[in-house]
This record gives sequence, C-alpha cells and structure tokens, in this order.
Amino acid sequence: MEGLLRYLTGEQRAEFNPVPIPLKKGYATFHHPLMVHGSYENKSDRPRRAFVLNVFADGTVSNTDDELLKGVPPISKGQKMEGKFFPLLFG
Repeated sequence: MEGLLRYLTGEQRAEFNPVPIPLKKGYATFHHPLMVHGSYENKSDRPRRAFVLNVFADGTVSNTDDELLKGVPPISKGQKMEGKFFPLLFG
C-alpha cells in the first residue's frame, strides 16, 4: 500500500487513510474498479491467490482494435464485447 504514496500529491497523501477490511479465509470483496485498493505484504509461507472478474453491461462495445487481454483475440472497435472470453452472465 505504501507504493501508492509516491504517486499522490502532498494534499492527497495527507488525506490518504487506508481502511482495512479483514477477510476470513475464502472470503472476497467487491468494489468499484476506480476504488483504490490493495493489500499489504504477504508474510505467510503460502502464496496469496487472487481472482479478478471484470463485469460490464450487456451491449458494451470495444473502444479499440488493440488486444484487451494478453492471449485473447481482439474485439474490433465498435463491436459488441461477447464470445468465449466475454460471456454474458445471468444473476
């Protein structure tokens, strides 16, 4: 978390007040993608595992012809985000 400090202005650093959210083993958090988040050093002898799921509204279209994720075929600009790597989820 301290690594973020070098990117903040003095005023932002003064207001920076991380709020820990302790989680039990197997628990997860959900947050807005623009929310600053992170974790402190893993001091255990076991690896920390993470899973990231980015969700967007059905009908969202690509804004680039570039590869969005390494190894995933590009979705042409203006084309609907869909297919094997961008499945439609039902709640």
